[in-house]
Amino acid sequence: MKVGLGYSNCEDAFIAGKQAAQSALTQAAFSDADLVLAFCSGTLDHQVFYRGLRAVLGQDVNIFGGSAIGVITNLHLSYHGYPAAVAVLKFADNYCQMAVATGLFNSPFNAGEQLAEALPAMPDASVLLLLYDSIKFSGSENVAPVMNPSAPLLRGLELNLAAPLPIAGAGLLGDQGFGHTQQFCGKSITQQSASALVFGGNLSSYIGVMHGCQPLSSQRYTITGIFGQFLYTLDGKPAVEVIDQAFGSSNWRSRSPVSQLCLGIPADDADLSNGNEFSNRLISGILPNAEGIILFEPDMHEGMQVQLMRRSPALSRVSARTSTETLLQQIKQDGRQPLFALYMDCAGRIARFEPDSADEAEQTAVGQEDAREVQSLLNEARIPLLGFYCGVEIAPQAGKSRGLDWSGVLVILAR
Repeated sequence: MKVGLGYSNCEDAFIAGKQAAQSALTQAAFSDADLVLAFCSGTLDHQVFYRGLRAVLGQDVNIFGGSAIGVITNLHLSYHGYPAAVAVLKFADNYCQMAVATGLFNSPFNAGEQLAEALPAMPDASVLLLLYDSIKFSGSENVAPVMNPSAPLLRGLELNLAAPLPIAGAGLLGDQGFGHTQQFCGKSITQQSASALVFGGNLSSYIGVMHGCQPLSSQRYTITGIFGQFLYTLDGKPAVEVIDQAFGSSNWRSRSPVSQLCLGIPADDADLSNGNEFSNRLISGILPNAEGIILFEPDMHEGMQVQLMRRSPALSRVSARTSTETLLQQIKQDGRQPLFALYMDCAGRIARFEPDSADEAEQTAVGQEDAREVQSLLNEARIPLLGFYCGVEIAPQAGKSRGLDWSGVLVILAR
């Protein structure tokens, strides 16, 4: 596999597409890519950006990707202005099979089934990359956004795959206002879709999850009132009041999404000292009159046990560094050659969302982000890197692939 990367931050979406695509081809030193991954900010007109890509890449190659809060490359970590990034891939003794499912809006489970049924049997498959639109209904000042849940999408996909396969991926998000997202799905641009890319041949995949939360205490709470993504009561008491009491103040309510706290779903017999054993759920806001909290993923239910988790930017950086180092060491021990890295980072982990970062010190904080740790280590290892900031991250955890929040997922393809 050969890889080239390109970047642009141009307000003119057509020029941005051309710049990013041409830069990627120039770095790759080939003119005919077999696969293109492209992500751009919600501030750019996706249709026009896509036309810019096609002006350089031609009409035949499949382009996958779509909306992102920002992008990451070996040289850039960008979410200001109009950031966009492109990776062009050319296969040698490896390959990629692709599938697209529409109708995510109506049934995520059925969309997962469609993806699995459209994929051919691949005995040498190493990883499935899953992308989908996070937003079902966009939000407004007085109306909370509604998300497409990852759990039924994953369930429909896993139940119908010809053979078990590690799944990594992301729910796309284009702006902090939770506006509608768009996807590049091969040779079209769609909404309310899911796409799957399965890599095979002589490739091996290495997947790492970067955490950054710890239990606020040992206290577990039972969900007693919930409807979709709106959680009303914990242990029979108003959820907002329960969190106020546990946190010691109501200051956590001041940001949307909530930057200091999230809810953690513990694995069976989870070690409270190990934040890696929790699947965390972002609190995207507070309902009017503090009637409840708004969860980013509508996948919790009454009777579920949860814990309050405190976010730690410092822990995020440590986790990113140690997880990346572990992957690189494993690749070396296995005698493999790393070819390409894809990093999907929670949009809530960017510097301007960090609770210990003042706005005027944002540029300093950028250098302390977990993505910078990943970028630095992959640069030292000379591994091409494409990354983007997303809404939900997907990776294998505790025996199955799950949707995660407040995390980063790194996938390294090696031969």
